[in-house]
Amino acid sequence: MSILLFGTMTTFDRFLFAFTIASHITLVTTSIALIITIVLAEFLSIRRHDPYFANLGKRLTKVFTISFGVGTASGIVMAVELVTLFPAFITVGAQTGVIELFYFEVFAFFLETIFLVLYVYYANAFRGKWTHFVVGCIVAAGTLISAVLIVAVNAWMNTPNGLNASALTQGLKTGQLVVTGVNPWAPFFTPSTFAEIAHVLSTTVFTGSMIIGGYFAYRLIRNRKPEERTLLTKGLRLTWVTSIVTLILAGLSGTNEMATLLLDQPEKYAALDHNLTPGSNLGEHFFGLTIPGLQSLLAKTETGKSLLPGLSQFNPSTWPPLYVNTTFDLMVLGAFLAGGYFLLYILGWLIKKRPFESKVLLYLQIAAAIGSYLVYQFGWITDEVGRQPWIVYGVVTVAQAANQSTSLIIPGILIMVFYFVIVPTTFYFFIRVFNSSRPDEEIKEVDAKKPSPVALEVNY
Repeated sequence: MSILLFGTMTTFDRFLFAFTIASHITLVTTSIALIITIVLAEFLSIRRHDPYFANLGKRLTKVFTISFGVGTASGIVMAVELVTLFPAFITVGAQTGVIELFYFEVFAFFLETIFLVLYVYYANAFRGKWTHFVVGCIVAAGTLISAVLIVAVNAWMNTPNGLNASALTQGLKTGQLVVTGVNPWAPFFTPSTFAEIAHVLSTTVFTGSMIIGGYFAYRLIRNRKPEERTLLTKGLRLTWVTSIVTLILAGLSGTNEMATLLLDQPEKYAALDHNLTPGSNLGEHFFGLTIPGLQSLLAKTETGKSLLPGLSQFNPSTWPPLYVNTTFDLMVLGAFLAGGYFLLYILGWLIKKRPFESKVLLYLQIAAAIGSYLVYQFGWITDEVGRQPWIVYGVVTVAQAANQSTSLIIPGILIMVFYFVIVPTTFYFFIRVFNSSRPDEEIKEVDAKKPSPVALEVNY
């Protein structure tokens, strides 16, 4: 079966893990944006004494608990696949500082789990609203730290350090895995760690916020109840602000990421920009069009380098698939379209003052949410496929790390079927749980609890 469908077991291993991580990222992206939106909504509810933001935070907290549970189970599947599909990678990681990154990630997960239980189930035990808000911030911190540490592992895979790379490469050629020269703290600070973390976090929060905002826009189009519309409008405004801030950060960090690739992964840089030959006056290629001299100008401005790499400098056997240039272009195009969409909102605010009531912009928000998700996946495809054929860039190939046992085929197919079911089902329950609350009744209940003014008796 593997020969007919995938060609080799290495290809099957690669496809299965890519499918798993794409599914997992869908849940994680939503989870990270959810907890940030929850914390911001609670802050605004306390600061402004706004029952709508309070209700929004409570409803999204119910959604987040589902996302956390399913995301945790999915993360376990991904961890098991790393061990079973790429045992040589885990062996190398276990003998270097990469294993410490994984242990710190487990600590962050414990932090998130413990404080999430306190935040959700013991809210009434806190004396003040600000204490509950601080607990929510700790949950968000645990979530973000987990993401940072996982991305740090990926950064190490792109720019490995803390080991004798040449000895390991030579050992693998003779069938021996030799890990020497280990610096256990080096993987925490690789040449690409900061650049990759900054870009991944900004794009993740942006994409998740757009997805949440897209659902708010969909509900605004369909709903006519005044209290519900008020709540959804406030939620859309909140995600809109988060989205535009993180989009700006994503643009800045993306520029820095390309500069890092140029300096530390020149072959990958050449593939992304479709540079077949090196040169000092190269144009920027974009969907077959070329803007003369622009690529060299940008590179010179960002890194000071005038001579740019080309694929002809490298062995063709180590070239990544050249379609990464297309996925990279799609990612850049998506960023420009997102910027244009937000510009329309700003113009609407300047002209009409109420752009959130425009059905055209609400439909565009839905389209932008779907587009942002696709662009986010294109970004990960660009990053991971652009590193091929290496699992650890320049050191260990995917073929050397992959498990060649055909016994993985049936479990792997079952896992893919599982994700085909669980991901849409999870989002279905997100919607059901969010819509199960009645904001009109809950907000009236909050208003009823407010102390009424007391008439003062005056004795003459």
